[in-house]
Amino acid sequence: MTTTRPRKNLLLLSVAALALLSTTPLLTYAQDAATADIVEDDVTDLGDVIGDAMGDITEGLDEEVVDLDDAAAASAEESSESEEAATVDDATATADETTTTAESTAEATAESKTDEQTQPQAEEEEEATPPPAQTGPFIDLFGEVLLSLEMVDETHAQVHQHYTNEVLSGKKVVGLYFSADWCGPCRQFTPDLVNFYDKMNARRGKKDEFEIIWVSRCRDVDSFGQYFTHMKWLALPPQEAMGQRGQYLGEKFKVKSIPTLVLLDEIGNVITLDGRNKIPMDKAGVGFPWRSPMSVLVSTLFPRSFRLLVKSQIAGVLEKAKAVLGGAARGGGAAR
Repeated sequence: MTTTRPRKNLLLLSVAALALLSTTPLLTYAQDAATADIVEDDVTDLGDVIGDAMGDITEGLDEEVVDLDDAAAASAEESSESEEAATVDDATATADETTTTAESTAEATAESKTDEQTQPQAEEEEEATPPPAQTGPFIDLFGEVLLSLEMVDETHAQVHQHYTNEVLSGKKVVGLYFSADWCGPCRQFTPDLVNFYDKMNARRGKKDEFEIIWVSRCRDVDSFGQYFTHMKWLALPPQEAMGQRGQYLGEKFKVKSIPTLVLLDEIGNVITLDGRNKIPMDKAGVGFPWRSPMSVLVSTLFPRSFRLLVKSQIAGVLEKAKAVLGGAARGGGAAR
């Protein structure tokens, strides 16, 4: 529209100019005729023509101005509508982002709560898991739990608990070491025993087949902990070692003094009660564990399972014999 209007205006201006040029002969004619009325009439007609032409031009210009104003108003309305639409879109996008963020936060919170609830349940399940059932000659001797000590640094240590059958699995020789921190000969012998322990467990083909269990004769738990830091092997819990079990083991293996080292085979039979004196005489461990010829023959001819079965049956027979003898003795006393 804006291109057509100027062309129309130029056309109207051209017509007006031609009209002015065409009046020249009329003016000449008016002068020659000297007739004022004719000239006046012609001039009046010319004024009408010019007036009409100028009116058309003004009207065209007015229409052009109106058209431009309408176009500007329409453009402003479109721009306003676009801005409103963009604002609505932005608001919608912001609302969507807020909703998404809220949903993500809610999901993360729910997952966190679920994890927090699951962790205590898992811990409770672990605590509720019963210890494995353990049987065998070592359980009868040492109980179900043995301790080990790990040095965290030069001044701190951590004590670990182990199931007896698991930690003694695969051991061919098990030593019982009766010792205390207040005993001078014990403090002298313990470093030698540590070296011997490392040497025997490093032998080719017999690696880690030797284990020692310390039966403490310390007077309190603090002394037990301090003295345990000088050892590399296992120990009875202090309350067990300083209680009835420690006393039972001392009596069973005829411990008269400390230090004493008793060596047992893989099913708990005694190899020697005098390991304390054999180590200084055989520091290289050439004859370790110093089995008797009969013991070597039996362990060679019969597997561990058979020897363990025979031992359990003999133990059962002995228990029955003790019960019978005890009953007979009580009966005899009552008869008197």
